[in-house]
Amino acid sequence: MNFEHHTVSFLAFTHWCKRGLGLALLSLVMACGGGGGGSSSANTSAPTLSLTNASLNLAPFYPSKPVFLLPTYTSGSAKITWVDGSGATQTLTLDKSGNLVQVNPLVTTEYTLAVTYQDPTQVRTNLLTATQKLTVTVTPEAVTPVTIDLAGNMITGRSDHTAVRLPQAGGPVLVCGGTDGTDVLKSCELYNPSTETWTATGDMTTARRGHVATLLANGKVLVTGGYDGKAALATAEVYDPSSGVWTATIGPMNGTRRFHTATLLSDGKVLVAGGVVGPLQTADPLSTDLYNPATGLFTAYAAGSGLALPEARQGHTATLLSNGKVLFVGNSGVGTAAAKLLTYNSATPTNSTWAATGAMINTRYNHSAVVLDDDSVLVTGGFGADPKSAEIYTPGTDTWGSATGMTQARALHTSTKLLNGKILVAGGYDGTKSLNTIEIYTPSSNTWTAPADSKVLNTARAMHTSTLLNDGDVLMVGTYYQSSGAISKTTELWRY
Repeated sequence: MNFEHHTVSFLAFTHWCKRGLGLALLSLVMACGGGGGGSSSANTSAPTLSLTNASLNLAPFYPSKPVFLLPTYTSGSAKITWVDGSGATQTLTLDKSGNLVQVNPLVTTEYTLAVTYQDPTQVRTNLLTATQKLTVTVTPEAVTPVTIDLAGNMITGRSDHTAVRLPQAGGPVLVCGGTDGTDVLKSCELYNPSTETWTATGDMTTARRGHVATLLANGKVLVTGGYDGKAALATAEVYDPSSGVWTATIGPMNGTRRFHTATLLSDGKVLVAGGVVGPLQTADPLSTDLYNPATGLFTAYAAGSGLALPEARQGHTATLLSNGKVLFVGNSGVGTAAAKLLTYNSATPTNSTWAATGAMINTRYNHSAVVLDDDSVLVTGGFGADPKSAEIYTPGTDTWGSATGMTQARALHTSTKLLNGKILVAGGYDGTKSLNTIEIYTPSSNTWTAPADSKVLNTARAMHTSTLLNDGDVLMVGTYYQSSGAISKTTELWRY
């Protein structure tokens, strides 16, 4: 019964078309079936469409940062297509005209808004497509990055100090000691990232410069050695963030040290090694000290024991790898191209062992070393054969490979791994002056990017500190002391 009804209706409709009325009705039916854009009226012409960049902050755009596109179209069904950074075509079907679309391009990308609609001049179903293109240019790194003087400068200008980001809420940064150009300091202050202000906290028990600060597993901070203006120090003390109070360790180190390293090991103990060791010039510079936070005591390891250094080191770096081993690089004395790998034996430290790595390519000291995402170690600059050079240590093969060199010679600079895995190198000393330049290393392409504006930092800095904050910004503090100039109180942030 229903089948016969529909048959009759179709015959009647066909007869109507023969009288010249079918064309208009058929066109109306086809137009109403067009869908997208929210239009409920018949299409009598091609749709009007546009694709604009509606991001609140316009260019420059940086890799993976959000960009907001605004597609508009008067009728039809729509989609946005593009080719992503890996070469794959991506398609996003749109529900409605005028809705913002968020994209996160890694590279410069062309986006195409394609609207499909019924050809209003044809009786039969004949779909057409109108397109609008928009290119979003992605800047690999900031051409003129935002580096600003903070509204609140430090209370005291410092050089040769320490800086540690604390694990407390907000990620405050503890800055301690150093010199103001006249005196060695025992004062400390805290930086609050949320307000960009500095406040005083408890003083150390002893004035120090050339000391080392190590964040312990319990959230406290251990400071070792340094120089008080008269002599190198054997003392150490611990800062408790909950009270802001410093407490001397139960016992001192085996000997006095400055410009040494203090490495937090996988078991929570701290290995103190190298530097200027005393108190006598004849004291054995190979000995090390191992600090145990549980007892508050240092244990000395004399030359010949497994945890003592195979050779004296100063101006070196000691880098903890994910496998628990420690890579020692550089030396201002003899054997400056020698790198050694310590396999630490937590149960019996005297049974720890040392092994020579493959030969480094360049001699260096007062360089920087930073662990990359793949656990390899990037070593840059320093005084030595080539202060522009960079090289990479690969733990899996225990070998060194040459990396692309920096654009500028640097020593006493900082290297900071950013949240995106790239390395920010800032400031330093080129042999005659402190530097105000920066450059960024991209591990995946083995390339350096230097901003076009050579004056990036507001203040030339060397022997400073750079601390990665919780939000990815980098806090830079301190300037190199030279008799011809004062030490600046200014601090600045590197932002993306």
